[in-house]
Amino acid sequence: MHWLRTCAFILLVVFSFFLGGCCGGSKEKVIEKETVVVPKSETAPTLGKQLEDLRDAYRKGAISEQEYEAGKRRLLGQ
Repeated sequence: MHWLRTCAFILLVVFSFFLGGCCGGSKEKVIEKETVVVPKSETAPTLGKQLEDLRDAYRKGAISEQEYEAGKRRLLGQ
């Protein structure tokens, strides 16, 4: 019978801590700061960068020589 009272007391103490954590505490409201990711650049790549990317694609075999030449002409406006 003594252990039953001890268990009840322990449960009461534990429950009061949980209840105090939910309902008690500071009266100040804490608002978490949101993180906004802004792209570094919203402009199109430069002509030089586009030509380099085109050349790299050709060297890696991603595009054929005809596609490389056509892309180069398109970028250079010819």
